Amino acid sequence: MRLPIAFSTKLLQAVRLFATGARDCLLIAGFVLTILSSLSRAQSAPLFRIAYGMTSEMPTAVWLGVEQGFYRKHGLNVEAIYMRSGPLSMSAMASGDVQMVFTSANNVLNGAAAGLDVVVVANVIAHGEGIFMARPEIQKPEDLRGKRVAIQSIGGGGWANNMLALDYLNLDPERDKIQFIVLGDQPSRAQALESGRVQASWLGYAFSEPLKKKGYTAFVDLGRAPISYLGPSLSTRRQFVRQDPKPIEGIIKGTLDAVRYVRKPENKPVVTKTIMRHLRLSRPEEAEVSYHAIQQLYSNDLVPKAASVKKIHQILSKANPNLRKMNPEEVVEDSLILRIHASGY
Repeated sequence: MRLPIAFSTKLLQAVRLFATGARDCLLIAGFVLTILSSLSRAQSAPLFRIAYGMTSEMPTAVWLGVEQGFYRKHGLNVEAIYMRSGPLSMSAMASGDVQMVFTSANNVLNGAAAGLDVVVVANVIAHGEGIFMARPEIQKPEDLRGKRVAIQSIGGGGWANNMLALDYLNLDPERDKIQFIVLGDQPSRAQALESGRVQASWLGYAFSEPLKKKGYTAFVDLGRAPISYLGPSLSTRRQFVRQDPKPIEGIIKGTLDAVRYVRKPENKPVVTKTIMRHLRLSRPEEAEVSYHAIQQLYSNDLVPKAASVKKIHQILSKANPNLRKMNPEEVVEDSLILRIHASGY
């Protein structure tokens, strides 16, 4: 069994005391009891896994929830696990490998249409985010007809953001013969834009800003455009909410703590370092755009709005007949976050 760093440090201190001939057996016993007590508490805390498939700054609240101990404060031992895409994360929840997914409404709707009892329990960003970027020679929406657009995966959150942007620009991929090219994470898509392999792609703020400075066209900032959407959210299985809501409430509260932490200016150095580490950015200034983006986009509300899933449901239904049979509002479960607000937390 691997001991956490804090336990290992205390154990090492006890060993050093013993090795130097310390005669105070009570002191050594105290160290050992502290170690065992702490380890017992860690082992008794339920393990809760949250998957996410985003290569952007948006999961910062989840990262901080784990790293700053906000979930631990609510009695949970949480792991945040990156997966290549939103659909893969949903598959992991369907198989029981994770208990929650931090993802957008499109993945929740597709999961529900496939028979998964998935619901959104807290909404961190109540609209789209990131920027739909195009090469410098692409100046008007109609210039994108017949062109190639890079995405992370078919049906994932990045794909949904591309679809929302195209719809906002009055473009239809089928009608306008726009071809989607699956290229994986955001650095790969940004590189494909610069090489000319594709002509457009949705990118998060950290990866779109350098392109803007090089003269690339920023068609739509989804964080500012009047597009109704249920962006990055905490989703889980309905059966978990019904059978044992306490850990779900703990996750929501821990995430709310993290969102509040992000929104306090004095925490900027920690937040920025967290973004740099997870996005593998080399300079603090590269994380500045991401930091200011989540400062603006994060909301202390967290209440998922049923009306916000209607637009993406309309877009998805064109390609997925199963979605036409369901009411999109069914995937919204706001009872836990409303109870948390009512308690005055």
